[in-house]
Amino acid sequence: MAVELLVSPPATGKTEACIQRIRAAVLERPFTPVRVVLPDRLQTAAFRRRLAEAGGTIGVQVGTFGDLSRDLLERA
Repeated sequence: MAVELLVSPPATGKTEACIQRIRAAVLERPFTPVRVVLPDRLQTAAFRRRLAEAGGTIGVQVGTFGDLSRDLLERA
């Protein structure tokens, strides 16, 4: 799955589009690594809740930019 950046005004369906793309990618290729990066902990919690309400997926990592940078530094 390629990196995609969804940009549009608030309340135009970005989160729902992202959730649908994640679910489609995981259904097509079950072991596809998926990481969702959000600005803060409030948004990560809300995204996880919405992903679970949509049926959820296993193995999707949801975190902040700080989580991503910490993970990259640990791997380096």
